[in-house]
Amino acid sequence: MDDKIFIKDFTEELKTSYLLYSLSVIVSRAIPDVRDGLKPVQRRILYSMSELGLKHNSSFKKNARIVGEVMGKYHPHGDAAIYDALVRMGQPFTMRYPLVEAQGNFGSIDGDPPAAMRYTEARMPELGEYMLKDIEKETVDFRENFDGSLSEPVVLPTMVPNLLMNGASGIAVGMTTNIPPHNLNELVSALKLLIEKPECEVKDLLKHIKGPDFPTGGQVVDGEGLKELYETGRGKITIRGKYRIDDEGKGTSIIFEEIPYNVSKTDIIEQIVKYVVKAKEQKKDVGIKDVRDESDKEGIRLVIELKRNANIKRLINDLFKHTNLQSYFYVQMNVIDNEKPSLMNLKGLLQSFLDHRVNVITRRTQYELEKARKRAHIVEGLIKAVQGIDTVVEIIRNSENPQEALKNLQETIGVSEEQAKAIADMRLISLSKLEITNLNEELKNLYKDIENAMDILQNKERLMGVVKEELNEVANKFGDKRRTEILYNKGDLAQEVEMIQDEDVVIVLTKWGYLKAIPSSEYKVQGRGGKGVKGLKISEEDDVKEVIYTNKLSKLMLFSSAGKAYQINAYEIETSSKSTKGKHIANFISLNEGEEIKSIVAISLDGDYDKDILIFTKLGKVKRTSLREFSSARASGIRAINLLDNDAVVDVILLDGMDRDLLVVTKLGMSLMFNSSHVRKMGRTAMGVNSIKLRKGDEVINVVKAEEGKKLLLITERGYGKRALFRSYKPQNRGGIGVKTVRDISKIGPIVSTMSVEDGRDILIFTKKGKAIRVNVNNINVLGRITQGVIIVRLDRDDSVVGAIEVQANDEE
Repeated sequence: MDDKIFIKDFTEELKTSYLLYSLSVIVSRAIPDVRDGLKPVQRRILYSMSELGLKHNSSFKKNARIVGEVMGKYHPHGDAAIYDALVRMGQPFTMRYPLVEAQGNFGSIDGDPPAAMRYTEARMPELGEYMLKDIEKETVDFRENFDGSLSEPVVLPTMVPNLLMNGASGIAVGMTTNIPPHNLNELVSALKLLIEKPECEVKDLLKHIKGPDFPTGGQVVDGEGLKELYETGRGKITIRGKYRIDDEGKGTSIIFEEIPYNVSKTDIIEQIVKYVVKAKEQKKDVGIKDVRDESDKEGIRLVIELKRNANIKRLINDLFKHTNLQSYFYVQMNVIDNEKPSLMNLKGLLQSFLDHRVNVITRRTQYELEKARKRAHIVEGLIKAVQGIDTVVEIIRNSENPQEALKNLQETIGVSEEQAKAIADMRLISLSKLEITNLNEELKNLYKDIENAMDILQNKERLMGVVKEELNEVANKFGDKRRTEILYNKGDLAQEVEMIQDEDVVIVLTKWGYLKAIPSSEYKVQGRGGKGVKGLKISEEDDVKEVIYTNKLSKLMLFSSAGKAYQINAYEIETSSKSTKGKHIANFISLNEGEEIKSIVAISLDGDYDKDILIFTKLGKVKRTSLREFSSARASGIRAINLLDNDAVVDVILLDGMDRDLLVVTKLGMSLMFNSSHVRKMGRTAMGVNSIKLRKGDEVINVVKAEEGKKLLLITERGYGKRALFRSYKPQNRGGIGVKTVRDISKIGPIVSTMSVEDGRDILIFTKKGKAIRVNVNNINVLGRITQGVIIVRLDRDDSVVGAIEVQANDEE
């Protein structure tokens, strides 16, 4: 008894056992094999159906029988789990190309459960048979089942790229996989490109694979962002329902005939109802009269009846925002490769499938070669026997027993043991002239088969040609049209943009990270020194931090103190009144702890990606980079500039296709003008060069372009301001100390904002306490370079100016 008791450290034993359990779950349950795209339970279901003879042209068999076969022979787990996996393989709204043909109630897209397994039936479709094609030709390895009584395939010799074709999802221990389905025709096209050009990159493959192709159709938004996803193997896909406007009959309706993947129509209807109820509580009329689910066996039909006063474009945008008519598919391309978990990109997955096909075809060809050689050897013996039939008959007649006859045949006519046995088993009818002719023809064909097989095995180009031929066969037999539409930022997204009501807005960001968009029309022009109105409802501890004037169809590039760039659409920020708080920036981008937004640049709808930007930092660094370097920026952010530990981004200048004179202005009243041509273009992550030499305690506040027909506007913390002519600032070499732009800041306070403005324009001046004063620049005097300026904003004692922006002049008083 004592010999069976082991004394071990509990911590070490727990660690070892848990790691073994984790690996078992990852490899043997939840994560698919990169070669056939199947989890073990799925593979065992298909193999068991094949063993039961459930082909596409056979009769259906009860699922209870199939589940019992799988559980009893190969998968010693619960019958419910096996049945659930079988059902999912047969659901056309779950699988892009179902691997099981269902008969009976297999559940619904709304989450209704399938009927009990004793009622439902199944068989393999022809596509399922292609997953097991040539398995009998020793194309894959087999291993013992759980009790060693049977053998099962380690992987299926699939002719179809099932992993990407149907996708996969699974949750293991410390790891998940979530791979979207794709169109078979596009996959085959990409695989053929990879065969022809093994050095091709993901961007080349994406010319053939447009993106995911979900069984429920819908639209994938931001197709341009798919490149990063397919290059890294992880990311987020935005899916929308597809709709049409029906204005025939008594009224107008929005009809959704395609919805996002893995979304329930019932949930969507409940969300629409909640949205309408909430709007009524806020005394708003969203324009929805009724919502109905008219779906049937022909397809999905979700009808939203509208009132006459409904703003259709805005309503559709709100439906995407507040319901699962827009949902997200989070991609993690984790697979099992060589019995180890691995994160792969698109090319890696496709290459692994090709490698598997090459291995399968090689093993199949070797099997067929060996079989042809053995048969040719027998046929050669039979022909030799027929040609000397009298001798053969004499040998057999004079032999004492069969064993002696076989031995005598080998010694007398020079045949092998296998040939001798075949000769002895030969029927007399085989001696006819026709049968002899047939033997000669068979041997001739066998020699051709041997030559063909040898050529395939010895010629890689020929081998890859077989791979391509079989891929074409699969595409021709099972390929179909794409169901999911891919929308791109610079084309098809026009439909999305049309839903947005364009208007000029003021984007406001507060110190505590709240972001809001306010219609610029809410601000009225005031005379110089006006007290202003509340521009933003904030708590006593919060302050206005960053403001920018733009329109709702622009993109916003947000540059952070940590030197990162983030990109969002302006229309994502909900337009609200001046008195609302806004939404926290965490709803739009992912900032790290201690990181804050320092500058916002608006990019036009058409995109200014062919232009350059200049990034300026607090410690006087400047870097010139093409805006195209940042076009891939998303809510997760990318590196914009490398910074020293105590440095931060303070301003970003967008160049309009030509070099400009730039005026760098510091907090303590220094300035330096230099031409942007003095800054050479650098990579996205470079640190930059010196723009101005700073004195102790000073830092860069703003940088403005010296534009023809405009003047410099300068505003200080205590509400002083002035306009000055750019020609009063002499251009200098980059990196110098510069000249004074105000004589003394002790009375007027540090400089907080500068800009280049035309005569007659309005500016909005924001204060620490959230006030906003609109002033026409014609009311601000044009003064000399080093003059103090005049009071343009009268402030309360505990208030101060934090920033200003230029807006369109407003004639309404």
